[in-house]
Amino acid sequence: MAEIRYRALRTGWIRAALGGVVGFACLVMLGAGALLLTLDSVAGALGAVMCLVIVLLSIAMVLLGTRLQFTVDDAGLTLLHWVRSHRIPWEEVAVIEQTSAYWTSGAVVVVLKEPFGRRITALATTDRMAVYRGENVVSWGSPATEQRPPTRAAIDAHRRWLAGSSR
Repeated sequence: MAEIRYRALRTGWIRAALGGVVGFACLVMLGAGALLLTLDSVAGALGAVMCLVIVLLSIAMVLLGTRLQFTVDDAGLTLLHWVRSHRIPWEEVAVIEQTSAYWTSGAVVVVLKEPFGRRITALATTDRMAVYRGENVVSWGSPATEQRPPTRAAIDAHRRWLAGSSR
């Protein structure tokens, strides 16, 4: 089992908080749907179905919206995005960079060896997600000049792997 060196976004507490808020709204919506079922018309049944669809979409949004994660371990990197997951062993990593683009400022970018130059951005490591990671953003400078903690952790782990594989 590979030792985890860094994990961005432990989503448990975020899911619990959102689950409490959205769960209450879903219960109210299901109650309204049950109330609509008491009507003796097609509109009541359609309203109940619509309430159920809204509840299911809300649950899906919470689960997909809190799926972002970034893990650095001895075996490689794990990037979980909203829909797609990437498990990247160190053998496939060419370079680890940090982006200074507007929307993904400060995010870790993994450049792969094969296909040559393919870049995967870890969305869980953007500056916009730093508060959710519990990091102090006040002391940070520009992403063009200072590396963020996820980038440093990934680069350090990659260097450790390179040093170990060159022996």
